[in-house]
Amino acid sequence: MTQTVVAPSEEGTSRYAQAGPHRLHYHEAGQGAAVVMLHGGGPGATAWSNFGGNIGPFAQQHRTLLVDMLGFGGSDSVVFDSEPATTVRARALRDLLDTLGIEKASFVGNSMGASTAMAFAVDHPERTERLVLVGAAGKTRTVIAPQPTDGHRRLAEAGADPSVTTMRALVDTMLFDPGLMSAAALESRVRAARNPAHRDAAARSTAPWRDQTDEFARIAARTLIVWGREDRVNPLEIGLLLLRDIPDSRLHVFRDCGHWAQIEHETEFNRVALEFLAAA
Repeated sequence: MTQTVVAPSEEGTSRYAQAGPHRLHYHEAGQGAAVVMLHGGGPGATAWSNFGGNIGPFAQQHRTLLVDMLGFGGSDSVVFDSEPATTVRARALRDLLDTLGIEKASFVGNSMGASTAMAFAVDHPERTERLVLVGAAGKTRTVIAPQPTDGHRRLAEAGADPSVTTMRALVDTMLFDPGLMSAAALESRVRAARNPAHRDAAARSTAPWRDQTDEFARIAARTLIVWGREDRVNPLEIGLLLLRDIPDSRLHVFRDCGHWAQIEHETEFNRVALEFLAAA
């Protein structure tokens, strides 16, 4: 008899933990070697909105955590006034691992989450197993692609005035096929983006951006770089530069794919990432 596998639910996996001075919200399912999934930084982003479709397959092989980053979702709002946000978020992840008794983990990060994963790998190499970087931010010195990109302009507009109109314009640049995001999911993202505590903290944050350009060569973890060929937020050129600079890295490019490969090519992404994490 074939056993039916019940997919983890958003509510059933919801957890809170104290991570140093911060309270973090996360989702957890599965057992085995730990994998931590880190969402991107677009307005209204949450761990579940970025990786809710991936937690089930990953949880069949790994203790899988989807973490709301500081300033997003159910996690604490934080004013970043001295240290770069990326540095503070990486340290909060270390504190979360300490609280949960996880000595070492692999990280799957999308965009801002990938930047945080890379910062964690530099700051805490002894706690880092492997990295899967999806449309990573943090490499801004492009030669060919113009800056700011269409996606970055839409991110700024939706961040300043989160509405159905600005969020739809943002999604149109995020996805190769914008029809993949339902009206209900879009409205949920707008509501999350209007969180008054998060918006106030972000408006009062003055810390400089962490320039990671010269840090990539210091990443010792084996790394899978994943990119959408049609990414209009962080262009494929950035993925090629990361492939050049991260010593033990390889690149997988999805065609007909924007900034969210884990959503647009969910099944193949799960297969490719899990095979990479399992490889000797």
